[in-house]
Amino acid sequence: MFSNDSKIQLAVLQERFKAHEQIIEKVDTAIQTLSETNQNICKMLTVHDERLSQCTKDDGELCKKVEDIESKIDNLFKFRWQVGGVFAVAVVLIGIINAFVPRLLTPEPAPVTIERVK
Repeated sequence: MFSNDSKIQLAVLQERFKAHEQIIEKVDTAIQTLSETNQNICKMLTVHDERLSQCTKDDGELCKKVEDIESKIDNLFKFRWQVGGVFAVAVVLIGIINAFVPRLLTPEPAPVTIERVK
C-alpha cells in the first residue's frame, strides 16, 4: 500500500511533529511562567501603591504637625515681645512712681536749726 519513500517521508514527518510538540510544550511552559510572573508583579504593584498612598497620608499629617509647631513658635515669639513690652512699661511706671510718690507720702521736713548752748 505505501511505498518505501512514503514510509520514510511519514517517519520524517512524525519526527518533525514530535519536535514541534516539544517546542509547543516549552512555549506553553514559558507562557505559564510569564502568567505567574505577571500575577506576582501585579501583587507587588498593589503593595507599592498601598505604601505610596500611606506615605502620602503620612506626609500630609507631618505637614500639618509642622504647621502647628510653626504656629506655636510664632505665638511664643509674639508672647516674648509682649512680655518685653510689659516689663518696659513697668520700668517706666516704677521710675515715675519713685519720682512722685515719696513727695506725696512723706511730709515736708520742718526746718531744723541747731543752736549752741552756752
